Amino acid sequence: MTRTTLSSAIVACAVILPFASGAQAPALTGAAKWADSAAREIDKASMTGDLARMQGARTLLDRAVIASPNDPLLLHYQGFELYREAGLLDGLRRSAEVSPLLEKARTALEKSNSLSPMPETHALLSSVLGRMIGADPQQGMTLGPLSGQEMEEAVGTGPSNPRVWLLRGIGSLYTPPEYGGGVSIAEGQLGKAIEFFANDHPVAPAPSWGRAEAYAWLGQVLQKENKPAEATAAYEKALALEPNYSWVKNVLLPSVKK
Repeated sequence: MTRTTLSSAIVACAVILPFASGAQAPALTGAAKWADSAAREIDKASMTGDLARMQGARTLLDRAVIASPNDPLLLHYQGFELYREAGLLDGLRRSAEVSPLLEKARTALEKSNSLSPMPETHALLSSVLGRMIGADPQQGMTLGPLSGQEMEEAVGTGPSNPRVWLLRGIGSLYTPPEYGGGVSIAEGQLGKAIEFFANDHPVAPAPSWGRAEAYAWLGQVLQKENKPAEATAAYEKALALEPNYSWVKNVLLPSVKK
């Protein structure tokens, strides 16, 4: 068995077969260990808004992908990191640096999908394509249908995957009603994400992010619906899950009180 095949088998077992109660997961090795380390760094950097730490995760993944260029989970996390880094740069108003990252994210996620697709990979690719349209609306005619197809694949292969519904809800929030989006649509989809997170117990190195983020986005939807009390409750729930969630603590929650 080749190294790539072995790492893919480890990933498949982690995604499909949960461990029995009280059982101890085997120690991760090789590409799976690199993927898990990167996932943890991406999550910590996302919660604290630490761009330098996020870029450190990118360096880690770049090295891991050189060693295992056809490992689908490493490629998934490479695309995920670039997606997250682009978000942090947007928040810092460094938009000129975003498009190259999104192009690289697209390449990594497309390759990951070609090797071993996951619902999260389809959903992330849909989101990346959507953000590319946001940066350059002229690409809407070509990338719009591709983004829609990827989200359909994500929902079709992961109908109860909370990260799929989270990303779908975020996308709907920025999609005009005439194209199937809107605030009320986003609220329903984010509600589904939160519902599905209640039974979400992925085993490392499978993706496990998004639980607190779902409440952060739901809070924004509720604010747009002029429901400040409900929005505040959503933000507080996000902080209960992730006390160091800087975006919620320093930006979103204070915005309700203005």
